[in-house]
Amino acid sequence: MAWGFEEAVSYLDGFQFHGFRLGLERMEAILEALGHPERAYRVVHVAGTNGKGSVSSLLAAILSSAGYKTGLYTSPHLSSVTERFLVDGRPMPRECFAQEALEIKRLIELGYELSYFEYTTAIAMKWFAGEGVDIAVLETGLGGRLDATNVVVPEVSVITPIAMDHTAYLGGTLAEIAGEKAGIIKPGRPVVSAEQEAEALFVLMERAGALDAPLYIYDRDFSAVPGDGGHRFSFFGRRKSFEGLCLNLPGDHQVKNGALALAAVEALEEVGLAVPDEAVAAGCRSVQWPCRCELLQLPGGETVLLDGAHNPHGVEAMKTFLRGLVSGGMRPAALVWACSDEGGGKDFAGMFQGLAPMFPQVWITEPPGPRSPVTVEQWRKALGYGDGRVALLGDWRAAVEAACRAASPGELVVVAGSLYLAGAVREFLVSEVGGVPKSVCSGWIKS
Repeated sequence: MAWGFEEAVSYLDGFQFHGFRLGLERMEAILEALGHPERAYRVVHVAGTNGKGSVSSLLAAILSSAGYKTGLYTSPHLSSVTERFLVDGRPMPRECFAQEALEIKRLIELGYELSYFEYTTAIAMKWFAGEGVDIAVLETGLGGRLDATNVVVPEVSVITPIAMDHTAYLGGTLAEIAGEKAGIIKPGRPVVSAEQEAEALFVLMERAGALDAPLYIYDRDFSAVPGDGGHRFSFFGRRKSFEGLCLNLPGDHQVKNGALALAAVEALEEVGLAVPDEAVAAGCRSVQWPCRCELLQLPGGETVLLDGAHNPHGVEAMKTFLRGLVSGGMRPAALVWACSDEGGGKDFAGMFQGLAPMFPQVWITEPPGPRSPVTVEQWRKALGYGDGRVALLGDWRAAVEAACRAASPGELVVVAGSLYLAGAVREFLVSEVGGVPKSVCSGWIKS
């Protein structure tokens, strides 16, 4: 039969039904069959609960600005699976995806087994080798210790804030979850950690100590502070400091993510990768990470805030950003909210109830995509009350259109709760409505 991009995507989508399959045996087997492409380049490995995509994208932008051919592997994608695989900011061409997927398909037909995420991870590792990247930034999918990406020996490991998430797979306590994230720490390789709860930090310190891995911790070994003028921040590292860096990632919470990335750059320089100061500034200024407190301007003058906030920590970060917009004079007009609940452990009603009072009108809908959605019927049962402000509408597009009609020029519509929802809405608003993404950066000052 014919084999092209659409056929490759359809074939890969069939692996969604395999669910999460933690363990490294399948990845080790497929990579051996492929000739171990993951050994052809240097790696930065990023795990954590929140912010790991932002940190990964910023690191990749800085390394590309420094002249290194840089791969970036993240998940999930927003609109197209090819977004998961970037080289110097450019997604994998569709024809390359089809070819890479076909070569792995042939191995599966010989008896190799993979889950969806393992399949995409193998594609990334093989393609990066074929492209001759100098370094790849790999974001874990779930956990760390048994995550499909954890077949590499990184130059530097990065662990973003750890919180309670995916408890059905990673454990019911913060210490257990931290133990899974700490699995990416390798003997003798430096580790950069965000500020952590004491329970999680103890686990990371114990693991790093046992493996003789240098551990650099936010607010002990490096730090950052937001500056005046919106999205600027200053970084204070072990060897370098910067003032007035502009970070093209909206939200005060991104300052700490920026600090993690810059601390990782410091660690990379110590293992032989030179990164000029100008590359740090350029990467901060040019980084793009859509649907993370991203603002779109619509032709009618309305503004849409897109955010994939899908756990309590992410929701709180978005609320802080939203309060800043409100204090600047922008009025929230409507919220469009949807959740997935893979694993069944998410407090989706609690997150919603903490956010909904900020809006005069709310539409709850169902996200597109492969993850198990929280259905309108589940919402009806979970909320258990009548509220004239809240409408339940299963069609996400109809919900977005209704919310935008409710907003006047200069007012704000927020779309959040699921990256799959935010990604689909972004594509709809940009391609069909004429929405224009806002950039926040210009210029920098080095200390």
